[in-house]
Amino acid sequence: TNALAHELDDTRVTGGVRCIKQSNLLEDVYTYNDFSHTGDNDGILHKNKVTKTNKGYMVTEYNGHMFPTKAFDCEAHRTQHAERHAKVLDTVASYDDVAGASGWCAFDYNTHKDFGSGDMICYHGVMDMFRNPKLAAAVYKSQGDASVVGDVLEVSSSMDIGEYPGGVKGDVWIYTNADCVRMFVNTTFIKEYTRDNSPYKHLAHGPILVDDYIGSRLVNEDHIPAEKAETLKLLLHAISKYGEKNLPLAVKLKALPLFISGTVNREKVTALYGKYIGNWGGQTITYRFEAYRNGKLVKTVIKSPGKPVHVSAQTTRSQLVEKNSYDVAAVHLKAEDENGNVNPFYQEAVSLKTEGALELIGPSIVSLKGGMAGTYVKSVGKTGKGALVVTDVMGNELKVPFSVKVQRS
Repeated sequence: TNALAHELDDTRVTGGVRCIKQSNLLEDVYTYNDFSHTGDNDGILHKNKVTKTNKGYMVTEYNGHMFPTKAFDCEAHRTQHAERHAKVLDTVASYDDVAGASGWCAFDYNTHKDFGSGDMICYHGVMDMFRNPKLAAAVYKSQGDASVVGDVLEVSSSMDIGEYPGGVKGDVWIYTNADCVRMFVNTTFIKEYTRDNSPYKHLAHGPILVDDYIGSRLVNEDHIPAEKAETLKLLLHAISKYGEKNLPLAVKLKALPLFISGTVNREKVTALYGKYIGNWGGQTITYRFEAYRNGKLVKTVIKSPGKPVHVSAQTTRSQLVEKNSYDVAAVHLKAEDENGNVNPFYQEAVSLKTEGALELIGPSIVSLKGGMAGTYVKSVGKTGKGALVVTDVMGNELKVPFSVKVQRS
């Protein structure tokens, strides 16, 4: 088979599919489906643990069924899904003897009874079936050059503490291909992040962990001495990540002098946590993230609670050209707040119809899953204008315009 492949195409090396270590190499490159990553270990096995060959080596599948993730899963699950992909990419990039890796997989898909959640849909993708991105897709897109993929800035959290048990938010990540990201709480500057802040040191633009929600406010607003403010920040952020009852011993020991010196007591720590991080029943907080490249602001993400949601529609092209057969365009539907953030728990239905020189492919009513859905329109042999009309549950109507040209050969 290998010889025949080279006879048919002598320009490319060959590879196969295997999930067995130390198996026979019948092709040019030893390829291996590596599903060894479980969240807290290396992203892939080292080559020498899989094969003794000196020939090329490539990972042909990873993640996938190890951590199925729906676009409408809870935020913590979607975030861990993204972290797992980042970990694999970072580990692959750290090995000189690994040619690369292709993950399982790009898109969710219809499947058999053994995958899915009883719905026979495989949720292994970094995008849903309509090619709408899950959070993990931002890990990949952020590795691209802005001249190719555009300016990327995504934040893993909605910053809503009610999404988490006990209001403990856990890790929040920034995905960007910019030079730096500046974070603000309301109008107060907190911190500037760069790629050097990422724990993923082998990626061009590794995900960046948000580790400061306070900045210099303890000094400026609460008049805590600067040297003690840093330790107090460490304590408050640890409470945010682990919860008050599960603090690591190292954090407790480091914070102990604050209590001994009378700088804080438990009541004051509770009050400061509520002011800067927890904010139960407090003033509405807006988080603003600004991405800069070459000193220029290129993209902004704003996170604020309780904003009205509207349905938006986007298509990669608005002109259809029919030649020997009908032409088709995909339309992506999203439930977004006024800041352009997708609401992953908006599951309402929208109705769809076409006008003019178009026809709908698929059902006329679709429900948004994870705040996203999609549909397709096609030409019908007529030159002219057309539109997809999207109507949400409140009766709000949105039209997506198209032009159609018929060019028979």
